[in-house]
Order: sequence, then C-alpha cells, then structure tokens
Amino acid sequence: MTMKRLMSWIAPVLIATTMLVACGDDKDDTATPTGGAQAAPDQVNVLAGINDPTDLNVAVTEFLPEAVTIAAGKSVEWKISGPEPHSVTFTADGKPPAVADEKLFPPTPPTGPYNGKTLVNSGLVPLGPGAPAPFKITFPTAGKYTYYCVIHPNMTGTVTVVDANGKVDTQAEVTARATQEQSQWIAEGKAAKKKLVETPPAVDKAADGTSTYKLLMGATTPHTDILAFTPPPAALKAGDKVTFLNTSEAPHTASFAGKTTLPQDPTSPAVAAPAPGPSPQTLNADAFFNSGLLPPNAGPPGSIPPEAARSFTFVVRTAGTYTFVCILHVTSGMAGVLKTA
Repeated sequence: MTMKRLMSWIAPVLIATTMLVACGDDKDDTATPTGGAQAAPDQVNVLAGINDPTDLNVAVTEFLPEAVTIAAGKSVEWKISGPEPHSVTFTADGKPPAVADEKLFPPTPPTGPYNGKTLVNSGLVPLGPGAPAPFKITFPTAGKYTYYCVIHPNMTGTVTVVDANGKVDTQAEVTARATQEQSQWIAEGKAAKKKLVETPPAVDKAADGTSTYKLLMGATTPHTDILAFTPPPAALKAGDKVTFLNTSEAPHTASFAGKTTLPQDPTSPAVAAPAPGPSPQTLNADAFFNSGLLPPNAGPPGSIPPEAARSFTFVVRTAGTYTFVCILHVTSGMAGVLKTA
C-alpha cells in the first residue's frame, strides 16, 4: 500500500472550525460529596486536533490535551472538528499502528466499555461535508491507555484510569491544559508558516533567458502541519517553468482546474495520478493539470524519497493567470496563483 493510495482517503470538507477550544464547558461540573472529596466527572471532553480558527493553513496535529486522568467507569469524549482529518485509535496491543494504515480509516466503534485488548477506532474523520459526531469511550478498569492518530505519527494521547480514591482531572483542568497546549502549538505553527511564506522561490536561469522557479509545498513542525505554498514569483514570464517540491511530512498536490471541475472524490485515480501525464507539463488556461499526490519528505531531510519523486514541473508557455490548489487541503486554504506577463 503506497502513501499515495492511502492518503487519497483525505476528502475535501465543507466545514470551517470556529472553535478556540472544543473541549466542553469551561465550568467545573463536578460535585463535592460529603466529606470534602471531589467526585469524579462522568465524562471529560478532549479535542482531536484543530486548525487555527484565524488561519486554517495551520493545523495542530495533537490531542488537546495530550493526557487526561479519569476514574474507573467514567468516559472520555473526543471531538474532531477538522477540516484536517484525524483518528482516535486504540490498538489491540497498545502499540502504534502503521502510519496511514488503510484498514484503520473506517471506524471500529466500541461495543461496550473498553477492556484495553481490542481495536477501538473512530476512523479517519472528517471525510465529507458536515461535522462528524463525537467519539466516546467508557473505561471500566484502572490502567494507562495510549491512543493514536493513524495519519499523524507524532500524534499520541493517553488516558490514565484510576480507582475511586485516585485523583482525577476535572473538566476545568482538562480545558485549561487544552487551552494552554493549543496556544503553544498554534504559535509554533504560525512561526513556521511565516517562515514558509517569506521564503522566496529558488531560481535557476537557463541560457535561453528563461527561469525555473521552485515552490515549496507545506511545512511540518513537531506539533503542526502548515498547509500552504511558498509565494509564486512576481516576475514570472511566458516560457518560464515552476517546479513544486514537497518538503513537508504530509502529501500534497499541485492542481490546476482551468475551465474544468477539480475531482471531488479523493479516491478517484484522477487525484493520485499526474495529468495529463508525467512531469514536465505545459499549462494552458483550459485543461486540468495535476501533479498527482507528491509523497511526504519522510527523512532524513531531503533524502527519502528523493526530490525527483517529491516534485513536479509545469511550463508556463502562455501569458495568463493560473490558479492552483492542493486537492487534499483545499478547505484549509492551500492555494496560490501563477501570473505571467
């Protein structure tokens, strides 16, 4: 199973997140029973990733908060707001799943309280229009349970379950940690985006007077994916070339609709395959042009896969305006425009 085929599950979605922290109410809804011991909340709410509400280009690839502690018999509910999809995946052996394992993209919902010995999985969501339903699990037995996002290998979380007399998190504490972590990771992502969009395209000049510009596709930090391109050159001339290079840890496309409609089904071969053929391709204002899915820079940086596998070149033969997007991240605003004199 290739990364290209696996990641073709990621669908454009029609929702935009407006949540600052979707981790439930900020109020502490726990009770204090006789004797002064704090009662455990029946449920705490956790956010599975988020796009920066003020800039959808910045996707936080973390559970917010990363760790919670609850009492045995209580529940955790995860909200996956998108548009960047995630999963909440508890494996049968507690070990990380293979990255982008297609078998885990469909859901395997709980059939009752979780015993820690079976696969329980939200599936990859959102994968279509509309907000996905929250995902809830009840934990009857004390222990520490680790879970994962199937497409973001650094995205892990833990649920620690304690006996009745153990200290547990209130919703207010969970929300406070989520707020702090979200603020920290969004700041990290904003700094990475600033660096990306302020990076001028590298240029190679040919003997015939034409130039080849290199545009970078996205960026990745330890806690975020940046879903943006470096800015196109301002001095692009007819006859120049533009090479798109994926230097991030997420797959991307460089896709020009022309007068056509971009593929809406992410499982369509038209998304994954170069069109109308392999690189380089000469753009026109009418046809559909597509790099196909360019794989992530899996590392060490710049080595796996090689640049040739992560890049695609278009020749801009005729003056005009050419809008391009990443089909996988169009609802996160990953787009740009080539303009030639």
